[in-house]
Amino acid sequence: MRLSRQSCILFISTFPPRKCGIASFTEDLVTAIRKEVKDDIHVSVCALDKKNTTNRYDHPVSMRMDSYAMDSCMETAVRISRDESLKLLCVEHEFGLYGGTYGEFLIDFLAMTEKPYIIRFHTVLPNPDAKRLRVVRDLSLNANKVMVMTRHSARILVTEYGITEDKIAIIPHGTHLHSDLTPIELKLKYDLHGRLVLTNFGLLGPNKGIEKSIMAMKQISAKFPQAIFLILGQTHPVLLERDGESYRDYLQQLVVENNLENNVRMVNEYIPIHVLMEYLTLTDIYLFTSKDPHQAMSGTFLYAMSAGCPIISNSFVLAKEMLDDDTGIILAGNDENELAYRAMYLLGNEELRKKMSRNAFLKTRNTTWGKVAGKHNQVFREILGTSFDTHALPGQVTH
Repeated sequence: MRLSRQSCILFISTFPPRKCGIASFTEDLVTAIRKEVKDDIHVSVCALDKKNTTNRYDHPVSMRMDSYAMDSCMETAVRISRDESLKLLCVEHEFGLYGGTYGEFLIDFLAMTEKPYIIRFHTVLPNPDAKRLRVVRDLSLNANKVMVMTRHSARILVTEYGITEDKIAIIPHGTHLHSDLTPIELKLKYDLHGRLVLTNFGLLGPNKGIEKSIMAMKQISAKFPQAIFLILGQTHPVLLERDGESYRDYLQQLVVENNLENNVRMVNEYIPIHVLMEYLTLTDIYLFTSKDPHQAMSGTFLYAMSAGCPIISNSFVLAKEMLDDDTGIILAGNDENELAYRAMYLLGNEELRKKMSRNAFLKTRNTTWGKVAGKHNQVFREILGTSFDTHALPGQVTH
C-alpha cells in the first residue's frame, strides 16, 4: 500500500525563528527527512509558540499552537482531527514545553486529535514522583512509538516507567558535516592564528557552568599564554526576557577581574550552522561544563564530536555513553582545578589530541542527519504499514 499524494506527517515542536535547542533539532531533522522522502509524502510543522509573539514562520510550518493555553490546544486538535491528509504526528517532548502539571495538557491534546503519534522524550528523568510517572506513562502507552536518543534513557523508561522495550526506538541526535577548510585556514579566518583554542557553544545560561571554564583559564593561560577560550552564542531568550544580560555581565566581570581579556572571547551572536562547524573544526579542545548530571542529550556536544573535537566534559548521561579514553575526558568532580589540569595535559600533548579528534569523528559517523532521517523513515513505514520510497536506503533502528 502506498500513501496518497496528500499524505502528511506533522511535527509538533518549537521551530525557528524561536530560539531553543529543540527548535534547531526539529528544523535539522525535518530538512533531512524532506530530502529522504519523495513527493508523495509531505512533512510539515505545528510550531509551539504563544500567539502574541512577533515570530514569523515560513514553510514547512503550517500552523501555530500556544501549548500553554488549553483553548489553543483544543482548537488545534480539532483542526488536526478534521484533516484527513494528516496520517501521523511526531511530538517533540520536553518538560516545560506544554502547559499543565508536567505538561499534562499534551495528553488531552493528543486524545482529541485521534491520530497515531510518535513521541520523542528529549529528557527522561530517573526516580519520578507519582504525577510525572503518570504523565509519561500515559503519553507512552498511547503512542505508536516512543523515541529516545540514548540507551540510558531507554533503560529508565523500561525499568522505572514500565514501558515495554518493543515500543521504544533509539535514534541518535543528528550531526552535521564538518568544514572542508583546515584548522590553520580557519584560525586565520577568525583572527585566531597561532592560538590554542578551547570552545563552548550554545544558548548562554547559568546551567552551562561557563564560570568554571573561565576560572580554569587563569591556570591554563599562565602555562599556555597563546590559549584562548571562545564562548559562542547568544543568551537564552527565556533568561534574557527574565534577567536581561545579568549572567553574561557576570561572566564578563570574571574575565576582567582575572585579567583574561586576551584569553577569553565572548561572541554574542546567532551562530549559523556552517559558521559553527568552522569554529568547531578549528577548536583544539571543546569544554562541556553543564551542571545537570541527568541531561540526556546535547546537540552541541555531538556537533563537537562530529567535528573531531577532543572533549573535556562534566559527567552526564551522554558523556558516559560517548566518551572514553580514546575520545575525551570525563571530569571526576566539579572542580575548576581539575578542569585546568586536564586541559593543560591535552594542550601539551598534540598527538593525543589528534588521536582523540580522529576517534571522536569516527564515533559519530552513524549520526549524520541523512542517516538519522533514514531511521525515522523506517519507523514511519512500520507505523503506517506503507512502503513509500526514499532517496536513500534507511539505516537500522535500534530497539
